[in-house]
This record gives sequence, structure tokens and C-alpha cells, in this order.
Amino acid sequence: MKRNMIIIITLGIIFLSTQTVMATPPFKEGNVVSNFIHTLVRKGEKESRAFTVPEVKIPEIREKTPITGFSGLNSPNENVRVLIGYFESGENESKRIAFIWEVTSNKEKVTDIRVVFDGSNPFIDEAKAIQEYQDKRNTPILTASEFPFDITHIDADFDKDTLMLRYKNADLQGLVQIKIVPSDTDLKKLKGENDEYYTLKSGTKALYQNVPSAHQLIFQHRNSRYSIGISKTTKKDITVGDLLKIANSMF
Repeated sequence: MKRNMIIIITLGIIFLSTQTVMATPPFKEGNVVSNFIHTLVRKGEKESRAFTVPEVKIPEIREKTPITGFSGLNSPNENVRVLIGYFESGENESKRIAFIWEVTSNKEKVTDIRVVFDGSNPFIDEAKAIQEYQDKRNTPILTASEFPFDITHIDADFDKDTLMLRYKNADLQGLVQIKIVPSDTDLKKLKGENDEYYTLKSGTKALYQNVPSAHQLIFQHRNSRYSIGISKTTKKDITVGDLLKIANSMF
């Protein structure tokens, strides 16, 4: 997915959420829907099940940004409530819609949840982790903007000086992992007998390794080493071209 397309979508969501906040009354406490959503956000899905019938599928919120506000709107349909959740925003940021759900309930339980709008953007989790890593190391790093499949989830964390970015597609069981570590090691020291060299569009040398669990491409940029891996569990034919596409998008 192109990074500039994600930015355009995000800006549209911000505009829409600003308009919605102005027109939406406060969410009322004390009914089964409010009890369900507050429990879901504060304690998790397991605890929130106390307020649903067993067969209800609770939608996943695919972004780690905290949910800090709710609004509820009446619906023309009996026993249906339109629930709007808002992500936490900074002091100078507009509110952003996390989700819009159509929630059906009786007096005791939530009986159905239909997703009207999913405002989660997992690339925001990526951006936060990258910024934190750059601030810690006081050095800019390269980021990918193209992938061989759509990204639905991102896990980002770092330990000491290592940043791990895991880009996932839930339907394909796809996983792209990008590992960034401080290093000035020559690629010649990493080359195995069956490994191959490639040249990126920037002129940077990259080393392709076909290891048991993944297809992997390694290159050096300034004072960091980048390792890009695509898991072999991915339900899609993966070639070295897919790795080169990711790497080239980083320059």
C-alpha cells in the first residue's frame, strides 16, 4: 500500500471526525451498550463478553492508540444504537474516529455488532515506533512504502538498539519483518555459499539469503544494517523481486 495514499485517507478521516464530533451528543452511561464498550476498552475482549451473547463477533481495533471518547446516536431501527469511538489525540490535533459500529442489544446483552466504519490505521503505530527509535539514536532511518500485499496489522518495538517492524496481512498469513540495527559490518562477512548479491536502484549492494523460514534481503545504509524478511508461511508466491521492491521503496 502506498504511503501517500495512506496519508490522504488519514486526512479525510480527520476531517470527517471533526465534523462528527461537533454534531454528536455525549455517550450516556448505564446501559448495556455503554457497559460493553467501556469494558472492552479498559479491560479487553474477554471481560467485555459478559455483556454479549456468545455468538457476537467483537470487531478488532487494529491500532494501539488509546480510545478516549465515545458517542452514541439513536437509530431508526428498534434496539439499535450507532456507537462512535475516538482515538486519543494530542493537544493540537483534531479528534480522529476509531470506529463506527451499529450495535444491536436487548435489555441485558449486545446481540449483534455491524462495522460501519473502521478508522484504524496500523501505520500510525509504525510511525510512533520509528520516531521514538530515531529520537533515541539521534539518527534518521529508512522506511518502506511498498509491500507485496496489503498491510492489515503492524507490530513495532525495539530492544536496546534494535528496531523490529512486523507488517502483516491477516488473510494471507503474510509477514514482512524489517529489522534495523546499528552496524558497519561488510556484507562479505555475512555471505553464505548460496547467497546472491543484488544492486538496488540507489546503487546500494544487497545480499539475498534463502533461509529455512524466510526469504531475506540485507543491505547497509550509513551506520545501520537493514534486514528485510518475508515469511514462507505467506499464502502468496514470494520472489526476490518482492524483497527488492520493498528495499527500493525505502530510498
